[in-house]
Amino acid sequence: MIRSIYISFVIAFLFSTVAFAQPKKTVTYETKLEVADKAAREGDYYGAIEWYEKAYDESKDVNLQIAIADLYVLTREFNRAEKIYERILKRDKARDFQELHLDYGKVLKYQGKYKEALNELNLVNSDKELADSLKDIASFELKGIESMNDLPNNLETNVTFLKGKVNSGSAESSPAIGEDGNLYFSSFNRKKEIIIDGTEGDYYAKLYTATRNTKGEYESVSALPEEINRPEYNSGGVSFSRDGNKMYLTRATLQNNGVATSEIFVTVKNEGAWITPRVLENVNGEYNCKHPVVGELFGGEVLFFASNMPGGYGGYDIYYATVKGDNYGLPVNLGPSINTPEDEVSPFYKDGTLYFSTKGHPGIGGYDIYYATWNGSKWEDVSNIGFNYNSSYDDMFLRFDKSGTRGFLVSNRPNKEKLKLGGSETCCDDIYEVALKELVIDLNVNVLDEKKTPLIGGVIELYDLTLGGYPEIKSNLSGNIFNLPLNPDRSYKGIIKREGYYPDSISFNTVGIIDDYTVKKTITLKKAPEKPKETVFVTINQPIRLNNIYYDLDKSNILPDAEKDLTTLRDLMQEYPDMVIELSSHTDAQGVDKYNLGLSQRRADSAKKWLVRKGITTDRIKPVGYGETKITNRCVNGVACSDDEHRQNRRTEFKIIAGPDSIEIKKEVFEDQGGESTHLKSNSGKQSLSFDAAPILSFDKNNIYLGTLVIGEKKIMEFNFTNTGDTPLIIHEATTCKCTKLDYPTTPIAPGQKGRITAVYDTTHERPGDIRKVIDVVANIESILVEAIFTATVVEKK
Repeated sequence: MIRSIYISFVIAFLFSTVAFAQPKKTVTYETKLEVADKAAREGDYYGAIEWYEKAYDESKDVNLQIAIADLYVLTREFNRAEKIYERILKRDKARDFQELHLDYGKVLKYQGKYKEALNELNLVNSDKELADSLKDIASFELKGIESMNDLPNNLETNVTFLKGKVNSGSAESSPAIGEDGNLYFSSFNRKKEIIIDGTEGDYYAKLYTATRNTKGEYESVSALPEEINRPEYNSGGVSFSRDGNKMYLTRATLQNNGVATSEIFVTVKNEGAWITPRVLENVNGEYNCKHPVVGELFGGEVLFFASNMPGGYGGYDIYYATVKGDNYGLPVNLGPSINTPEDEVSPFYKDGTLYFSTKGHPGIGGYDIYYATWNGSKWEDVSNIGFNYNSSYDDMFLRFDKSGTRGFLVSNRPNKEKLKLGGSETCCDDIYEVALKELVIDLNVNVLDEKKTPLIGGVIELYDLTLGGYPEIKSNLSGNIFNLPLNPDRSYKGIIKREGYYPDSISFNTVGIIDDYTVKKTITLKKAPEKPKETVFVTINQPIRLNNIYYDLDKSNILPDAEKDLTTLRDLMQEYPDMVIELSSHTDAQGVDKYNLGLSQRRADSAKKWLVRKGITTDRIKPVGYGETKITNRCVNGVACSDDEHRQNRRTEFKIIAGPDSIEIKKEVFEDQGGESTHLKSNSGKQSLSFDAAPILSFDKNNIYLGTLVIGEKKIMEFNFTNTGDTPLIIHEATTCKCTKLDYPTTPIAPGQKGRITAVYDTTHERPGDIRKVIDVVANIESILVEAIFTATVVEKK
C-alpha cells in the first residue's frame, strides 16, 4: 500500500513516465491488491493506479482511494490527486483521515491555489491530534507561501515555451549551448509515456543537439553518436567547459522507475568530434552523481555537481571538485547554507553566483530555483530567485549564455503547447527559454473595496488572448497590489477574484508600446451578500435538483451526505401533507443503456424507502429511474465529454405531480466566479436542499475541418453552442489569429438558449500546408476558457 509524503519523480537528469503492460484476465480481489502493490513497488505507478482502481470498485475501501491519490502525486497529476483528497475529507465525518489535510494542502500549493492551501495547512497546525512531524511539514510549506510577497517579480524576464522541435510529449532536460552555438539537451524523445511490455526496444534517454533557425526556433534535432549515447544507458546532464572543448554528461541506469546508478563522465574534442567519454574516478563512487557544471572557487576551476553520497545533509547535496587539467579532486560539500535535509540539484555558476534548485528551502511549490553569491570564502545571500523563473511546479536547470541575457530552464508547469505534443498537463518536464527584455512592460493592479480601502487577499488570473493557453495566476495573501510581466503587441484579459466579493475583469492591450511602460489599473470589487433571502415558489412539474445526493459507483444505498437533502424533502412533504412527488434518478451516458436504466431505478427506489422509513406514506412518492434518457447537455452516446460535463447528468430530482400547484420556500443565492449555488429551505428554516447553478458552454461541434483552401480564399464557419447550465452565460471575449475575424454574442445567453460564434478565415497571408487554428472563448464558466478549433489544408494557386 502506498502512503508517503510526496517524493520527486525527477530522476538523475529528467522526469520520465514509464508504464508496464499487464495481462487482462479475471482475477480475485486479493490478486488485484498484490498486482497493484507490486506495480507500485516497482515504480509502475500508472499500472498500480489501474489495479488499485479495480480493487476499489470491488471493495470501496477508502484506503485504496488514498493510495490512488498518492500515486497521482508521484506522477505529478496533482489535479486528480486533489479531487480524491477533497472527496475523502468531505465525507470524513468521523475524522479518520485528518492527516490528509497536509497532502491536500500540498497538492493545492503545487497548483498555485495558495489561499486554499493556506487554509488546509493551517488546519494541520491547529489539530491537536496530529503528530508534530506533520505540523513541521505544514509549517515549512506555510513559510513558503508567506514569503511570496517578498519575492521579486522579475518583470524584466521573459520565460517562454521553447519554440521548435526540441520538446516532446515525454521529458526534456539539462539544456546547454555548445561552442558551436547549438542547443544540447537530454530527452526520451517520445510522443507519450513509454510502455515497457517485455519486448525489446529503445527505452533510453539520449543526448541530442538542435540548431536555431532565423525565426528563433530550434530544429534539425539529432541524437549524438553512440560514443556519447552508450546503448542501454540513459544519457543526460550535459554541460561544457568554459572553452567548449570538454563536455560533461551523466550515464544512469534505472530500477523501479528510480535511479539505480548515475555517474559523471567527460569527453573532449578530437578533430572536431567528441571522443569516447571517460568516467571521473575521484568524483564518482558507491553513490549517485549528476548535474555536472563548471564554475570557479578560490581563484581556480571547479566542477559543481549533485550527489547523494554518505556524509551529506540529506537527499542530494551540491558538491564541488577542483579541476586541474585532466585531474579532478575529491568532492567537497558546499555546506549547510546551500544544502538541506531535502534535495538540492541542477547547480549552475556564473560570475560569482551559484544557481540551484531545491526542495529544502521555503518555496512557492515543488523545486524552486535559488541563488547564492560567493564572497571569496563562503556562500551568502541565499535567496529565492522569485516569480517568472519559479512557478508552483518544479523549476530546475536554470542556465544562462555568456552574455547573461538569454538562457533556459526546465519546468513541468502547465502549457498549452505541451498538450499539443501529446503530454499531460504536468507529468513531464519541458525546456523553456529565458530572455531579458529590452522593452519592459508590466501590469500594476490596485484592488480596492467599495469604500476605496485596500482589499487584501485577492487572486488575479491574467490571460494572454493573443497566444491563448493557460492563465498566469497570482495570489496576494497579505496585500492588494499585483505586478505581472507583459509582452508587447498582445491583448490581455485579467479576472480579479476575492472570497466574499463579486469578481471583476479588466481588458487591455500592449500594441504600439515602444518604451518601458507600466499598465496601471485600479479595480473596485463589490461585496457579495452573505445570505440574501427571498421567497420563491416551486410549481407543479418543476424539477428541483438535489445535488447532495451521492452514490458510490454502481451502488444504490443512501450515503450519509444524501440524508441532508432527504431530511429537508421529508420536512417539505410534512409541511404540505397533500403533496405527491415524483422522485427521479438520472445517470450520464457512459455505460450500457439498459444497465443505467436499472441502476437509476434502484437508486430512486432506495431514496423512496428512506423517506417511507421517516414517516412519509408510500403512495405520496413515485420513484422513477430515467437512466440516460434525459441528458441535459451534448453528452449523449458517442460524444467525448469531460467528467465535469458528464457530472451535470448524474442527478437526483423531485417534482410535484399532485396536490398543491406550488409551494412557498426560501431561496438563498451565493455568487461565485460568475456562477450560483442555490439552497432551498422549507418555511420552517430547517435543513437545506441544494444544487449547483452555473452556466455551461456546450458546443454542438467544436472542431471543424474546412478541407482544401487556395491561398487568397476566405471561408466562413459557424460554431453553434447551447448554454446547458442553470444561469445566464456571458462571453467576455473570443480571440484567435489575425487571419480570422470573429463575431460572437455580447448579451447574456439564458439557460437552454443557443448561441453562435461566426468566424471568417482569410488565407491571403498563409503559407502552403496544414493549418490548425484555435479560438479561445473567455466566459463566466467554471473553467473560464474553452476552445474551438478549425483545421484546413492550404495550397497555392494553380
